Amino acid sequence: MNFLAHLYLAQPTVEHRLGNLLADFIKGTVRQEFSVEMQAGMKHHQQIDSFTDRHSVVRHSKRLISPAHRRMAGILVDIFYDHHLACHWSEYSDVPLATFTHDVYRSFQTYSGWLPAEIHALLDRIATEDWLTQYQTIEGIENTLSRLSRRISHRWQRSVNLCPAMEDWMAHYPTFTQDFSQFFPDMIQHCHTLD
Repeated sequence: MNFLAHLYLAQPTVEHRLGNLLADFIKGTVRQEFSVEMQAGMKHHQQIDSFTDRHSVVRHSKRLISPAHRRMAGILVDIFYDHHLACHWSEYSDVPLATFTHDVYRSFQTYSGWLPAEIHALLDRIATEDWLTQYQTIEGIENTLSRLSRRISHRWQRSVNLCPAMEDWMAHYPTFTQDFSQFFPDMIQHCHTLD
């Protein structure tokens, strides 16, 4: 699951949501510097990822990714699933997506607890560029893959371009939609067992 799904599945508190969002950016013992509720959100994120990785429907979706991008199939499916969540948001929430994202952005910007400067900068970018609502569009997914490609290229010190994987997604779009609709209710039910 990517940003939107993690925020949707988190407890509706700013610190739990922050922990869910930031778990991929804050690793190891550094997590101990954050509040207990943020740490709980980070743990929740890991439990979501673990359940997702083991799910047979997600494994089916990963097999739709071509061999050229298979190494990144998990990340790609997470992002594609966020698109399907955004497009079918009203099936899972009574709160409109625009309202949900606005409330999340506002809560992060007004959060008065300690966060490193680079995390503040990231949260500002997410809100200013409206990453969460962008998941609704094909262009928004392409922008997401471009950002992620730059981040991975910087980390790995070599060029990575995930945008061509859009072809795999488009070629199997109805199947990804069906897979998501089968998987996500299981994910929601699993999260209820974590509460």
